[in-house]
Amino acid sequence: MGLRKSINDKCKDCIFDNCAAGNWRQQVTICSAKSCPLWEVRPTSSAPIPESVLSYYGMKTADFG
Repeated sequence: MGLRKSINDKCKDCIFDNCAAGNWRQQVTICSAKSCPLWEVRPTSSAPIPESVLSYYGMKTADFG
């Protein structure tokens, strides 16, 4: 298993909730655990996160400057 896959799998295991809004990559993108050693290298969504997903978590597009 490669390093990128290991990081992706760890982030997905840590935060993904299939009953919550958004896919796993969107949920990892909005992760707020900045003290996590993987936060800087976490997988992020290349597409904009839909407003419906952001509002589910009480966020706005502006929160991603």
